Amino acid sequence: MIGDAEDLYHLGNTTMNQAASTDISNTATTAKVTLTPRSLAKSKTITIRKTRFQAANLTEQYSKSPLISHFLTALSMSFPRGEMFFVDTIKNVRSEIKDPSLKADIAAFIGQESMHAKAHDQFNTEIQSADYHLKRFDAEIDKEMARLRTLSKRRQLAATVALEHFTAMIAGYILTHPKLVQQLPPNMASLWIWHAVEEIEHKHVAFDVYQTVFNNLAQRRRSMRTISLGFIISNTVMTSQLLWQNRKQSLGSVKQIWANLQGVGTLAHMMVSLLPEYLAFYKESFHPSEIDHTPLLARWREELVKKEWVEV
Repeated sequence: MIGDAEDLYHLGNTTMNQAASTDISNTATTAKVTLTPRSLAKSKTITIRKTRFQAANLTEQYSKSPLISHFLTALSMSFPRGEMFFVDTIKNVRSEIKDPSLKADIAAFIGQESMHAKAHDQFNTEIQSADYHLKRFDAEIDKEMARLRTLSKRRQLAATVALEHFTAMIAGYILTHPKLVQQLPPNMASLWIWHAVEEIEHKHVAFDVYQTVFNNLAQRRRSMRTISLGFIISNTVMTSQLLWQNRKQSLGSVKQIWANLQGVGTLAHMMVSLLPEYLAFYKESFHPSEIDHTPLLARWREELVKKEWVEV
């Protein structure tokens, strides 16, 4: 069970009907999420929101640059399984956490990640087609998830900490450089902005759990080096293959090729811009909170409500 419907959802008066089970399915695995109320305090900094993203009438290209569309889709492909892996690595050691504030943040983290997994699974299922084969990557993703789950609890959680740092960096870039999502239709923009806001809200949770339970700097650094290589290679391969599958629509004209070159420039700018945040992770004294996103979060939390991208 991933728990605490009343504490997790923050959607007003939660009823026991709302605390019923929720299925998070994808093409290869199904994770059953049962929400049950507990008496934990609510997190002071993390809010679980229900997105209004609709997985309908989607197209393979939803950005001005086809490359950016395929890059975002490549990220999305790993989220349903990846987010549930993150949840499991924290649940592995959850009983060792005694601090009430961190326990509340863990509950909220689990709620947010569960919602993200569900929304991206719906997106992935809808965009899959006979000519756009997202399912062809399922076996490799499943194989990697299975490999990670054979590791020790410490190494599993260290992998989560590293991957959470990557997602927080990308989320911060998206919110700091909104041109990336302003190219998207409102429905797709709502998915990525909502996800980015919540990734930043809970960016400290896995790190704090790891520090509390293991506090092993050498492992944290080793895992980041390993994860970095795998993250970059896997997303480059998946993005390239999606671009090639969709080549008639993505590479069929000079205009599209130029848009893709602009997309390369955007991704290169992101990598260079995020390098200081990436390197900071290796410092012994590092904590995610030293990358201050407070003003950014305030702005985009307001936008989520103003644009009616989440239920309130």
